[in-house]
Amino acid sequence: MLALKKFIPCYAAALCINTHTALLAAWIESNILLQLASALFDKQDETLVPEAGSCVNCPKRTGFNKLLTPDVRKDSCTSPDCFRAKIGASVKKALETKPELTQISAAWNSREGAPLGRNHYVELEIKKAKPNGASTKLSPVQKPCDKMTEAIVMDGGKRGQVVKVCADPTCRVHHPNTPSPQQVERERADERKRIEKEKLASTTRHRILATILQRASAPLKKADLLAVAHYLIGHLSYSQVPALAKRHKVEAQKDSASAQELLAKQVGTYDESELCKLVLEISLLDSAYQRCFASWSHWTR
Repeated sequence: MLALKKFIPCYAAALCINTHTALLAAWIESNILLQLASALFDKQDETLVPEAGSCVNCPKRTGFNKLLTPDVRKDSCTSPDCFRAKIGASVKKALETKPELTQISAAWNSREGAPLGRNHYVELEIKKAKPNGASTKLSPVQKPCDKMTEAIVMDGGKRGQVVKVCADPTCRVHHPNTPSPQQVERERADERKRIEKEKLASTTRHRILATILQRASAPLKKADLLAVAHYLIGHLSYSQVPALAKRHKVEAQKDSASAQELLAKQVGTYDESELCKLVLEISLLDSAYQRCFASWSHWTR
């Protein structure tokens, strides 16, 4: 019944994309007709799952009676629950026989206490040396190392398979790009120095600001007002520069300095009263032109 519930939406989706024959065949092979030739457990073991017995004498095997399944060429299991139960039992038996096996997962990440995720190990495919002694260039996953160990896959399509892995992040063969502990410590020390330097620079700037504010008098002197005016002119937006330049009758020529530079030069001739007006003018510049823009937007709707 469970397999039927999974089959119905799969078959419906297959009909929508007009590839129902190939999709249906693939779904049946991976969920119903499970090939026994690729099974990792012992098909003749009667005690692996006692209530199920061995696969050899199981009537749920397609090869048990070929007259009932003449179209199935490969000997397969038609009971997914029993098949998965035997895989689980074989995994448990392997861990009892070899408790030193590293448990790995097909998933990328892993939680604490769970099997190692793909990001914590490298699965190795050790190649045997050629008999004629010819040397071939091997990739890192084809080379052994001192940290190499056996591991068992705990989930996914390869569940129960015992493979060779390297799970040591300091291995220079399979983790060549991983920094060494000495390099990590140096980078951490450099980062701590950088943070301390930034903190010192920030503290110095704050102290300078506090000193300037303590020395500032009311009303502000011309030098103080000029410093504020130069800062505001230097931080004008692209649209504010021509507006302020026009108000102060500053025209920038193609071969002359920019409007901002000309404005900064001109305000140097202003007195305290004119500088106060300029600071207030820059602060209210957007408000003065926003109304015109709003009116224009209203009439163009």
